Amino acid sequence: MYIINTLAPVFLVIAVGVGLRKAVFFSSEFVSSLNRLVYWVGLPCLLFYKTAGATYDYAAAGNTFLVVLAGTVGCIAAGYIAVFFMRLRGTNAGALVQGTFRGNLVYVGLSVIIYSFSNSSGFDAAKMETIAVVVLALMIPIYNITAVVILLASQHRLDRYVPGKILGQIITNPLILACVSGIIYSAIFPRLPMAVDRFCSAIGQMSLPLALLSIGASLAEGKISSRLIPALTASVIKLAVAPLVGLLVASLLSLGAGEMRIALILLACPTAVASYVMADQFGTAGRLAATIVVLTTILSMLSLGIVVGLF
Repeated sequence: MYIINTLAPVFLVIAVGVGLRKAVFFSSEFVSSLNRLVYWVGLPCLLFYKTAGATYDYAAAGNTFLVVLAGTVGCIAAGYIAVFFMRLRGTNAGALVQGTFRGNLVYVGLSVIIYSFSNSSGFDAAKMETIAVVVLALMIPIYNITAVVILLASQHRLDRYVPGKILGQIITNPLILACVSGIIYSAIFPRLPMAVDRFCSAIGQMSLPLALLSIGASLAEGKISSRLIPALTASVIKLAVAPLVGLLVASLLSLGAGEMRIALILLACPTAVASYVMADQFGTAGRLAATIVVLTTILSMLSLGIVVGLF
């Protein structure tokens, strides 16, 4: 029941989003507006709220980050090995590799972590959530930088303008700005003013369910590719290789049970919808990217179920 109670709320809300979009209850314009609301307002308020009022265990957060980073690097390496043996070229190669490592850490990962620790005893749930948010703050820019480099490299477009594009991705990302602002605020001030605390709490509480609804609606609009073998290959790497590499590194670092749970949940997450958006914007294989997002979202019920079941 613990696994069901942890994962069912997440995937049921995603399923509702799919159903509402399929039934045209949500229009395409509404889905776009919902995504903007969550991305620019809801989640930044949540992340700022979590980081601004937190007490940090930087050693635990640092080791957890190293595990997630190691799993990410392992996925990228496995993705390029798969590209080599499958003889994929150009934009298909870029879309596959991006799909292997770019997890949906904020929308799905943070939701699962919050439900996971709220359903278990023996852990300081607030501390665990803070560690997760710090890891997110570190991983989001890494995801953005790596994705830009991989997609441009697949088009042989690595030139002197790339650093500027990467910097633009970072300084305009509201999730990064919210995390950094919250960490700086917590280092200067002991707590948030009550009015600001209640405001951010209220907006933050609405953001996760709206984020999950927007994922479902976006999945319903995804254009599926006929190239299922590359998509399945990327899905296996994302959902199996990443947690296995993470488990190995976590064992070597003697990571605590709570921190290990956070790292493995983040590594077992499906590929982020943003990978499809970025692939489409960069003129790469958008259909393949969308297919990877859909498959990993479905299959992540198994990968996340196994990880949550371990604890």
